[in-house]
Amino acid sequence: MNFFKYILLSSLFVSSAFAYVDSDIDGVDDSVDLCLNTPFDALADADGCAPGQKNHSKLTLKIGSDISFNKLSNNSTNFNFFANYNYNNFDFSLSSSNYTSYDNSSGGSSEAGDLYLSSGYIFKNEKSNTKLSLGMKLATADKDVGTGENDYFASIYFDYFINEKQDIFLYYGYTVSGDSVESDYENFSSFSIGSGIALTNSWYSGISYDYSGSNFADTVAYKAVSWFNSYAFSKKYFMTLNYAHGLDDLSYDHTFSLKFGVHFE
Repeated sequence: MNFFKYILLSSLFVSSAFAYVDSDIDGVDDSVDLCLNTPFDALADADGCAPGQKNHSKLTLKIGSDISFNKLSNNSTNFNFFANYNYNNFDFSLSSSNYTSYDNSSGGSSEAGDLYLSSGYIFKNEKSNTKLSLGMKLATADKDVGTGENDYFASIYFDYFINEKQDIFLYYGYTVSGDSVESDYENFSSFSIGSGIALTNSWYSGISYDYSGSNFADTVAYKAVSWFNSYAFSKKYFMTLNYAHGLDDLSYDHTFSLKFGVHFE
């Protein structure tokens, strides 16, 4: 049971913590971009807006699934929903994760699911954005489909723009784990460092090294290398395709994530 919960943590960490998305390829992450339809040939400011173009609020919705597998007997899928609302420098997010783990040896399966809420503030200048966030994980009401406890977390995300097409980013988070009726959990830290580049007017691609401590004292930390991609079908619709390769002994060797999204301004 402890192993299964750790796998859920690892899968969530891969699929959400390091998903850089720049749908209009202006060098500004969608989570902090106030103008999501900047023309490809226009020079954007730190808010992601070209001269004469300024929007103060936007809503982004994203839905998709992760598939994780390795040489162990149990694989898993994760269906998730993500909503983000940005008003000026304030940022609010809501997401849900619903996991199904399959045991190939017995043919059985088990489920889990939780809800995540966060709010943050973004500090911007011409060369970088810094986002500070606070949030919590809400365990589902039915303990049979949830991890059984509420967690609280704080994070900082720093994004430095090398030029209008390439960036370097750093993420650090700290989670205060709540205790369930069955277990006492440890607090833990997470971080990621990586870089990305706009390969075309529609395609952004990047790589990162990801690390997360465990909420179990006797479990090794999660380590992975991730390759993530964002492709803009138009100025409104986009998709993300991510791959992570686990480097530690417990995490899934391979995790693939495919999501589709839409922006409303």
